[in-house]
Amino acid sequence: MLLLRKFLIHGIALCLLAGCTSAEPAGPRKPSSVAAAQAPVSLLHETVPGLRVGDELYVPLDALEKRLGLSVSTGADGIVRAEYFEDETPLITKHDPRGPWLHFATVDVTTWRRIAIGSDGIPMSTYDFGTFQYPVEVVQYGMENYSKWVVTGDQKYRAKAETVARWLLEHQDAKGGWPVPFDYSYREGLAGELRAGWYSGMAQGIGAAFLAKMRDKTGESRYGAAALRALVPLRTKVEQGGVLRRFEGRLDWYEEYPTPTATHVLNGYLFALIGVHDVGELLGDATAKEMFQRGLRTLDRVLPLYDLSYRTTYDLLHYTRTPATAPNPARWSYHSLHVTQLSALDAITGGRYSAIEKRWLGYLDGKALPGN
Repeated sequence: MLLLRKFLIHGIALCLLAGCTSAEPAGPRKPSSVAAAQAPVSLLHETVPGLRVGDELYVPLDALEKRLGLSVSTGADGIVRAEYFEDETPLITKHDPRGPWLHFATVDVTTWRRIAIGSDGIPMSTYDFGTFQYPVEVVQYGMENYSKWVVTGDQKYRAKAETVARWLLEHQDAKGGWPVPFDYSYREGLAGELRAGWYSGMAQGIGAAFLAKMRDKTGESRYGAAALRALVPLRTKVEQGGVLRRFEGRLDWYEEYPTPTATHVLNGYLFALIGVHDVGELLGDATAKEMFQRGLRTLDRVLPLYDLSYRTTYDLLHYTRTPATAPNPARWSYHSLHVTQLSALDAITGGRYSAIEKRWLGYLDGKALPGN
């Protein structure tokens, strides 16, 4: 079913890009002397602007990106790539805190949209409002290089990982956090505004785990101390400048975006939770171990709220904001990430989430739940 869906989507995209009208073999295109004319296109029951040049029909790439679930990015080589999410979902059957983190040994942060590596070896994220060192992406770059280092033994990955670790030490503030240097409006302000200086639970959890791994691998105690400090914002309530929320007034939740209205972004929470687990195991920290157990109790309660019966939601604004707020279905790449993260937690807990993992994996193969 998944292969059929991919074939159909690829076919639609190719037809729209090529016009599906030319019988000539592919080859270098000659400059056209035919005038271009506007030609609105009905794309999946929605009209988008099109352009006809002779027998060729063109539509904006962003129209395909939005309606066909394409991922559009510019690589370090300057080539724009528009791809449908096709990769097999990596499943974690054994989680070793000392080994590669999740699937990060196969990740290449430098190919992500907006990312370029600065002269200091740290990722720079470019938005329409500026270019920044965004802690969320910095720590993921660190995890990528740590994971590749432990898998390959290649010292170039060690050097890159240590560059990130030093940056984290230098930029960690007195509260243990890595402040985000820009204002942020989540989902066009539905959850309210964040002002520069906010912390991300995702950055804190991944960053803490990365530093704990670097402490274990290199023996440098300063990394371990910084890892434990990084957990402080995870124990500090949002109202007090941290990222901790009480879900339904009683359960711990680590917010990726600590906006005035709770967003409860699932992938950010799962990253933070797995990070807390690794800190507890690698540093033997009882507080981190208790935080992880409390986090699992939260997960047991919330997972059903993300299940739309054909894929998962990205956040819970439809639950926390108003009844009129529509669910925010996760892009397939994020749904796949949810499955990968859940498989890691399933491995850690000895099968606690096997049934949900299997069901969510089935959604990627078109196995939606039957209706009434």
